[in-house]
Amino acid sequence: MARSLSSVEKALKILQTFTAQRPELGLTEIAQRLQSHKSSVFRILSTLLSEGFVEKNPQTHKYRIGLKLIEVAQRSLDGFDWLAEASPLIDKLSREINEIVHLSILDKGEVVYLDKKGEGQGQGLTVSTRKGGRDPAHSCAMGKVLLAGLPLEELRRVLSTMTLVRRTPHTITEISALERELERVRRRGYGIDNEESFPGIKCVAAPIQNHQEKVIAAISATVPTPRMTKERMREITKLVIETARSISERIGMRSAP
Repeated sequence: MARSLSSVEKALKILQTFTAQRPELGLTEIAQRLQSHKSSVFRILSTLLSEGFVEKNPQTHKYRIGLKLIEVAQRSLDGFDWLAEASPLIDKLSREINEIVHLSILDKGEVVYLDKKGEGQGQGLTVSTRKGGRDPAHSCAMGKVLLAGLPLEELRRVLSTMTLVRRTPHTITEISALERELERVRRRGYGIDNEESFPGIKCVAAPIQNHQEKVIAAISATVPTPRMTKERMREITKLVIETARSISERIGMRSAP
């Protein structure tokens, strides 16, 4: 019994060695941080790898957090303080603009929807998105914001794994064009989806940042193209940015994004 508990504790410590600053670690690095023998760490890593809790980068041969752990974490996201703080604010935004509002995070080259407000109310727009669902990051406003918030090295790694599928005639399908668009997003502080994901629908998104001013999520307003006049675009963009800033400040960001 003691040996089993020791293995569980060591597995948990291994998972905790991965940080935002060091998302990938080699076997030797992990063993050194845990002050454990490489053979012991390797056995536990092999189990975590087989179960999908860690992944191995085929280029660097280093380990990183796996999708399975992310999926398990997502099951309890409703209990996360930052999501609890965000939910009423995006609900307020949705009611204020009378449009659908999404909140999402980035997983590799896709956005994962964590929350959705406003469907079925007011103007009656319906889009085929759902909590836990995914969409390619390159073709939506939130995806652009989340990609633009990545450190350059990580962004290059993510882009190298992405296939820029054409979803509409307006979708960006060239990496060089996407990189230029991401630079515009950084300069402006918000992202735009100009009918790039769904025909007839435009979106504007802004980043949510944590206490380290790292982009951890994004929110967006989804509006049918006929309703997105220039004046309404300015109004909605302002409100989306303000809401994202309010969420960021509530979860500990010290300065405005």
